[in-house]
Amino acid sequence: MRRYGCTLIPFLAFVLLTGCGNADKQLTVKPQPAPQSNVPPATSSPNGTNQEADVFQQLQVIISKAKEAREVTAFLDEHLKQVDSKNADQMFVALESFYEGNVPAVDDNFRNLLQQPGVTKKLYALEYPYDFNKIQNDDNLKQWLLAQTAGKLRLMATSDMSFYWQVDYEALQAAYASSLSNDLKDYLVIQSMEMKKGYSGDGALQISREELGKRMLTAENYLTAHPSGLKKMQVQTLYTDYLKAYLSDYRYEAIDESTMKLLPAVKKSYRDFVKTRPDSKTAEIVKEYIGLLQENQDVIYDFGQKDVSIIGDPKPNIAQFWIGLSERVSQQFGAAK
Repeated sequence: MRRYGCTLIPFLAFVLLTGCGNADKQLTVKPQPAPQSNVPPATSSPNGTNQEADVFQQLQVIISKAKEAREVTAFLDEHLKQVDSKNADQMFVALESFYEGNVPAVDDNFRNLLQQPGVTKKLYALEYPYDFNKIQNDDNLKQWLLAQTAGKLRLMATSDMSFYWQVDYEALQAAYASSLSNDLKDYLVIQSMEMKKGYSGDGALQISREELGKRMLTAENYLTAHPSGLKKMQVQTLYTDYLKAYLSDYRYEAIDESTMKLLPAVKKSYRDFVKTRPDSKTAEIVKEYIGLLQENQDVIYDFGQKDVSIIGDPKPNIAQFWIGLSERVSQQFGAAK
């Protein structure tokens, strides 16, 4: 049975850490002072244009030298409100580009840190969302963790308590959304939604199909409102993954294994979705899929082979539809750039 995994927007990718690294390798973490910029303040000009250019140039210098994300976020905290939304967008995109290399580095350091005696136990003692100020008798560990959160990163854990770091888009939204264009404001809404609860995990949906339908429409609204948006590629990738999960992520709760038919409740959810937003591009795709279900009398899969698998391959027309979803999205919204 084919499964579609969760594809996250870039900069949300993580590295699982438990059981990794060299147990003999130790990392000594020392408290570090809050970052200070050595770059002179932006100069003023009658129309503000040169000043905004100077601010962006200063940011580029800081990024080129920064060792930690908090050095970059500290600059945005101070200067983002001084520029117009176009320049603020550029600064935010530059921060995201920094995260692309920074988050893996943080994970590498953290992997080593977890090898030190007692560190994992101290983290397990905390409840999510983690308040690192509650860590006692290990100021080095506490200060290192707080430095990462100052850079608007968040410590997460899998169901088996493997730790990883990811960009804290809820923190970014709270701090910067008011200064950004509608393009990036809408992007942060999508990212923050995923931050609160990912749609997929452990090979199954982690939210209801109805909630997933709402997220698809939120992503479609972005793609429709911002056809040349700065984050079109990322949002379109996520939208495609949403769509695949919505129409093909079937487990025991979706299929009657005695008939291999889609359960009536799932089919009804598709019909309800089409009724809710009949004018949406997503509804057109779902409506076409409902037509295939009708042709198959709701049968999704062939029966599996005895002692091999209960569920077999998807019916040919269903399989062809699933395979073609990415191309269908490109036709609806244009190629992701």
